[in-house]
Amino acid sequence: MGRAIKWLAGLVIVVACAAAGIWGADYLTRSEQAAASTEEPSATRVSTESPELRELEDRYSAVGTLLPLRSIELRPLAAGRVVRAPVNSGDRLAEGDLIFELDSRAARAELADARATYEEARQELRRFEELQDRNVSSEARIETARAVFRRAEAALRLANANLEDRRLVAPFEGVLGAFDLDAGEYVEPATVVSTFEDLSAVEAEFALPERYFARARKGQTVRLQARPYPERVFTGEVDFIAPGIDPGSRSFNVRVLVDNEDRALASGMFVSTELVFETYEALTVPDDAVISEGSATYVFTVADGTARRTDVALGASREGRIEIEQGLDPASRVVVTGWDTLSDGSPVEIVEAENRDEALD
Repeated sequence: MGRAIKWLAGLVIVVACAAAGIWGADYLTRSEQAAASTEEPSATRVSTESPELRELEDRYSAVGTLLPLRSIELRPLAAGRVVRAPVNSGDRLAEGDLIFELDSRAARAELADARATYEEARQELRRFEELQDRNVSSEARIETARAVFRRAEAALRLANANLEDRRLVAPFEGVLGAFDLDAGEYVEPATVVSTFEDLSAVEAEFALPERYFARARKGQTVRLQARPYPERVFTGEVDFIAPGIDPGSRSFNVRVLVDNEDRALASGMFVSTELVFETYEALTVPDDAVISEGSATYVFTVADGTARRTDVALGASREGRIEIEQGLDPASRVVVTGWDTLSDGSPVEIVEAENRDEALD
C-alpha cells in the first residue's frame, strides 16, 4: 500500500514537471514574439537627389538625304567637233571657267559677215538721215534703211550668240562630275557630257508626320550627323516646308540648308536629323529613379525619414535624365538608389553622395 502511494506521488510530480516545462516554453516563445513585434524595423539605406531644372528640347528625329544646292546636266549648246577640253572629272571650277570648246571657224566667219552687213546698213542709214536733214531724202526711204539696219543688227547678235555657244563654261562655282569628252569628238545638243554641282551648301530632305505640320517653321534649327563623320555634328536651318501632305504616306517633306564650305558633305549621303521645335526648362530626375509597373509610373520620395510612393507624369528623356511633368517640386528628395526593397512607409537612412557607392555595397 505504501509503495503504491509513493509510485502515484512520483507520477504526479513527473506530470507536473512536464506541464511546467511546456508552459514555460510557450511563455518564452510568446515573450520573444511580443518583443519582436514591438521592435522597430531597420531603416533601408538609400541615396537621394532633388529634381534639377534643365533646358530641354522638343524635337523630332528622322533620316534624310543630302541634295546639292544646285545641280545641272551639262550639254553642248550647239553641234560640232570638240577642239579643247581642259578639265577633268571631279575638278572644282569657278564661275566662267572653260569646260570645253567646239570648232568655231564657221561661226567666226558668219560673225564677220554679219558684222560687215551691220556696218554697211548703219552707214546707209546715217547717209539717208543726213539727206533728210537737207530735205533731200523721203521718209519712206529712211524707214526702209532703218528696217535694213535693224535686221543687220539682229543678225549680228545672232552670230555673236552662235559663236559663244561653241564654248561651254561653268555657270557657277561647283564640282564637275564624270567627264570623258576628248578633243576631236563630235557632240550634239542632246548629248549629256557631265554633271555639275554646287556643294558650297547642301540641303537635307526628310519627311515629317502630318501631326507636326502646324509646328514646322522656316528657320528652325536642325542638327545632322553623317555616317562618315560619327563624331561631328552639322547644323542647319529649315528653308523649305512642303505646302501639302502626301496622301500616301500622310507626311510632308522638309528641306534644311546646311553650310558645306569644307565640302565634307556629298550629295546622296544619308544623314540622321533632329529638328528642334522649341527649347524649354523642366524638372528632371535620373532615369534610374523612375519605377514603372504596368500603367503606373512613380518614384520614392523621402520625408521625415520615411519613403513615400509618389506618382509622376513623365516627359522627354535626354542624356540619362527624364522630364517630370507632374508629381514633384524642386524641394522633393527622390530616391535614386536603394529603392528596390522599399515600400510605401518604409523607414530609410539617407546616404551622403560622397559615401553612396561604399554604403550601398
